[in-house]
Amino acid sequence: MKDTTNEHHLDFVGDNLAINFINTRRMVEGQLIDTLQSDSDVKAWLMRLEVPVTKGSLPFDDGVLLKGARGLREIALAAVQDRKSRKKPSLIALNRFLADAPSHTALTTDDARNIRVTRVYGKETVEAFLAPVAEAVAHLLADGDFNLIRHCEGNACVLWFYDRTKSHRRRWCTSTGCGNRAKVAAFRARAGQI
Repeated sequence: MKDTTNEHHLDFVGDNLAINFINTRRMVEGQLIDTLQSDSDVKAWLMRLEVPVTKGSLPFDDGVLLKGARGLREIALAAVQDRKSRKKPSLIALNRFLADAPSHTALTTDDARNIRVTRVYGKETVEAFLAPVAEAVAHLLADGDFNLIRHCEGNACVLWFYDRTKSHRRRWCTSTGCGNRAKVAAFRARAGQI
């Protein structure tokens, strides 16, 4: 079986940080794979998606970040599924997560003309470390257009995406993956009818 942890191109198919986080579980060669297998996997994923992370060692025991990330992912997935099916999502667990994630704003600058307000998070707890993702989930639930948040139509695919295409007709996580498989299957079905 090939190494599935290096399939980083799928880290961005959701077109939204919260959805991309949910998509860290995906189907590969017919098997459900969790790309988050260690604290370093979580940290590397955050860095790939340009979420600010602390350099160096983590301030908590080994495995704690992984457990927290997987827990947050399950909270996010359940809430997105509820919103998509027009049910009222339970917000208790996400609010508890957010309450334990202290942060403050700070000004940063590259030069005298480009001053930005950025959010700085404490990194002493897992909740604080994952706060940017938790906040992305909260913003998605509150402000996301759930008519454009979709589950891939690929057979057995578990990926989600935010359809930001002009026509809003996106159906697949990727056109080269599930989209191509569907086109090949449709071609074969038509060829069998001739």
